[in-house]
Amino acid sequence: MKKLLLLVLLPFVIFSQKETYVGELRIDLINCSGSVNITFTLTAIGARWDENYDLTENYSSVSDVVTSCTEYAAFDHILHPSTEKDTFAVGLYRISAVVNSVEQSYFYMDWRTSDWSSSLDVEFKYDVGNTRFRDWGNTQTIDYTYQTLWDLTDNELETTGLEDYWENCLGLIHDSDFHPKLVWGPYPDTTFNVTGYKVYRAVSTFSSPVPTTFSYLSTVGSTQYYYEDDQYDLGHGWYAFYKVTAIDGMTESDYSNVATTSIDAFNKKDNSDKRNSAISNYSLNQNYPNPFNPTTVISYSIAKEDLVTLKLFDILGSEVTLLVEGQKEAGTHRIEFDASNLPSGIYFYQLQTGNFIETRKLILQK
Repeated sequence: MKKLLLLVLLPFVIFSQKETYVGELRIDLINCSGSVNITFTLTAIGARWDENYDLTENYSSVSDVVTSCTEYAAFDHILHPSTEKDTFAVGLYRISAVVNSVEQSYFYMDWRTSDWSSSLDVEFKYDVGNTRFRDWGNTQTIDYTYQTLWDLTDNELETTGLEDYWENCLGLIHDSDFHPKLVWGPYPDTTFNVTGYKVYRAVSTFSSPVPTTFSYLSTVGSTQYYYEDDQYDLGHGWYAFYKVTAIDGMTESDYSNVATTSIDAFNKKDNSDKRNSAISNYSLNQNYPNPFNPTTVISYSIAKEDLVTLKLFDILGSEVTLLVEGQKEAGTHRIEFDASNLPSGIYFYQLQTGNFIETRKLILQK
């Protein structure tokens, strides 16, 4: 699965990979020394398509564990001519790095195109020392960003070949402030002269999580296939639902599929600087969802910059893992906790900063 970068094999490995592997995702380690234990995971968001561009229920998640700084993570695209590694499909994926059951960073990668005219190879780097993803040229951090095959290779964005694309096109991702961001693609009916796309939203409570009335939200241009809802903060106890239509002048297409999201309150402020806005008190929020399997979001707020520790304990009070440790700026912070490696049961997470200590319970149900 992973290839050791041994000097004696380097010329052969590079030559054979360029000739043979035309559908690989590769993540190299940088700022790294000694041994490591990092799980890189691809998790599908929404629908995915197989090598014949037919809808498939497979390839929902795949992981690769890297244990040495001389290794790199590698995954094969399903359109690879002879797959040898863990395979992922045509789809939208969330790519994350997990250490000791704690997600360190993530970004999104979109392979949803039926135009395969050149290599599907895409390559990134992971900065171990600073726990962040970087682009292949190591020029910028790409955490929370939305990356696409058509921007990174010579392939074009084409959706007409993907089975029932419009009924499955809408994916929902989040930025670093957890604003909902919708991504779709070109309306596949070529007889429809698309002049733009309309976005609709509905909200509902947890007690009645079924959308009843969708309201018009915004219109974007004919070649824009995303929309970020940065004007809406998801409060505790609420769902948000989204769908889009293509427009041809005054004519609207059928609706896309509905994308849904929800999150606990994050005490967000105005749009100018949410992450750095000061708050007047300290709090540790209840994780959401709870119970959960296998991931959940934990958020906390601190009134001033200080040293923060967030630990997870089992029901006997033994420390299971250290979720957060370090100097944090004033404001609201969030982590996504991945408990894939833990057994079902009741756990407690405890926040300590200065004189403030608070503990809450979470329930893992597998």
